[in-house]
Amino acid sequence: MTRAEDFVERYVEAWLTEDDDVVRAAFAPDAIYRGYPSDDEPAIGIDAIVRMWHEEADAPGSWTFDWHIVAEEGDVAVIQGVTSYAEGSTYDNLWVVRLDAFGRACDFTEWYVRRD
Repeated sequence: MTRAEDFVERYVEAWLTEDDDVVRAAFAPDAIYRGYPSDDEPAIGIDAIVRMWHEEADAPGSWTFDWHIVAEEGDVAVIQGVTSYAEGSTYDNLWVVRLDAFGRACDFTEWYVRRD
């Protein structure tokens, strides 16, 4: 398993469980999380990321996430995903993630677009 694959597995586990320790295992202490590229108020630091995580939580079992690694070079990975919600919404996702030496995200930016 590559570092990027390991990160995505931890991210999805955090998404499923909403467990603070699991979220902390996926992100570096000083990580930056941008919900979109021009996000002028990103979550900075693990405590802010954990707070944001709970504020934007999805109910367990209300979604599925299929993904694959588009590119992984050095400490940067690009992940493409599709999030499908039980109520019918589907989103295309693209993540650009910089990983630290432990495979945690230290810089995370996502793009998501709802399908019509």
